[in-house]
Amino acid sequence: MMSPHESRESIKELFNDPRIPQQIDITDQVMKTIKQNKEGFFVKYKVSILVAIGLLASITTGYAAVQYYDLKNPQGEVIYQEKDSSKTNVKLVDELDANEEAYEAKRREVEENLAPGTAVVAYIVPNNPNKQVAILSRPLTFTDPLSMREKVANKVVVPETLPGGFAFKSGSVEFGIDAVYNKEALYQQAQTSKKEYVLLPLKLKDQFDYVNMTYKVGESYVDVYISNFEGVEDNTVYIVDPGNGSKVKLKVGEIEVLYSEEDQGDRVDKELMWVMEIEGKKVRYEVLSSSQELNKNSIEKFVKAFLPAAK
Repeated sequence: MMSPHESRESIKELFNDPRIPQQIDITDQVMKTIKQNKEGFFVKYKVSILVAIGLLASITTGYAAVQYYDLKNPQGEVIYQEKDSSKTNVKLVDELDANEEAYEAKRREVEENLAPGTAVVAYIVPNNPNKQVAILSRPLTFTDPLSMREKVANKVVVPETLPGGFAFKSGSVEFGIDAVYNKEALYQQAQTSKKEYVLLPLKLKDQFDYVNMTYKVGESYVDVYISNFEGVEDNTVYIVDPGNGSKVKLKVGEIEVLYSEEDQGDRVDKELMWVMEIEGKKVRYEVLSSSQELNKNSIEKFVKAFLPAAK
């Protein structure tokens, strides 16, 4: 059985399909949540299944007696809440057809050949009867925390180490995309060039969308996923597969956090999650590990590792 770190690394690239609306959440334990974006679309993340065409998801378990939580800021305002995904009008599918599989393979190929830190809008001609366009990007990657810290301009804390002796191993940053383009120009370019696909460059925003970091000590990992939560409709995450684990809401100072554990047989997956406001914008933090170093007694240390220094 793969560790949480290996599972996430092997599947997170599957959930960048541009046919999914861009503001989606791929950062919950074993890809178990969906999140509503500004336009009211949803997507589900499920190990080994790419479910990425339009409005779709794959629900695998029931919802009986599941408790859903919210988190509030120090002013008592709800800045994060969970809801049952069965309350949404989501079309459910389990797998792609052959045509969609071929399109997705080409999309991945194009994306993998982009330069790091760039974004494009792509029109892929084959296996695309609806003439969909795709917004593709490659994150910037880092192997040292100082360079990464400079890139995010101290908008988030990038620790060199975490509690338990975990040292920074790698990280990546994806910035928001200014998705302004002329679709007809893409179609015309493809028709003129007779190419399999055509690309138009897009500008990146100054604000990050995702900051991901991996820390390691020995054979143990801690994965950290920081995402821009500003503008998420109703501050809501829709739970697809609640699992059979336990979850509790706790407080670290004035910050409300959710801590969950799920027994996988050969290990216990732990997740620590909270949302806080930085310079007036909501940012979501997730810390995941199966290491014994992440537990109820160490929650405060892990949260404090990501708090901005007092000015």
